[in-house]
Amino acid sequence: MSILNGQSLLASAMSGLSSTYSTLLSSSSSGKGISLDDLSNLSSTTLLSLGSNYSFVQYMTNNFASLDKDGDGEISSNDLSQLMNTMQAQGLTYSEIQSLCASGSSDSTLLSTVLTYFNKIDSNGDGRVTSDEITKFSYDCQRYQVEAKYNSYKASETSLYYNDGVEDDTSSVLDALQPNLDSTSNL
Repeated sequence: MSILNGQSLLASAMSGLSSTYSTLLSSSSSGKGISLDDLSNLSSTTLLSLGSNYSFVQYMTNNFASLDKDGDGEISSNDLSQLMNTMQAQGLTYSEIQSLCASGSSDSTLLSTVLTYFNKIDSNGDGRVTSDEITKFSYDCQRYQVEAKYNSYKASETSLYYNDGVEDDTSSVLDALQPNLDSTSNL
């Protein structure tokens, strides 16, 4: 396993949110923010522009009330900035990772590993994973792999050969340790 880069996962989510927001804002009825009505009534042109980023639209629709921090009925650029700052600082929940990182712009191995081991990566148990937690999990996995590999190299037998540096006939050392086979064969 290579080192997992949690920062790239977060960057993928932030980039997708930002580009989706820009696309949606250009087709917004007010031009100042995105309303729930804007999200619900997307034009075919906007849908084509979004392409694989539609999961971000679903995320914004499902979380509209929590994203509209000031309660004015629109997700403004300030609301989006607050969301992205919070995600950078506090990390992503399991469902945010599924919604925001599944658009294909993120490394699929990283995504599947983080989703598979989410509860183990979330070391503080707050329901979110941060870049640091992902990196720490990756280093821990590599350390365990190395330890397992080197712990398997245990001495299986001790050597019967001992040489104290004297360049003598080594067979006499072995002969002294082994019973004389000729004498036992006469028994």
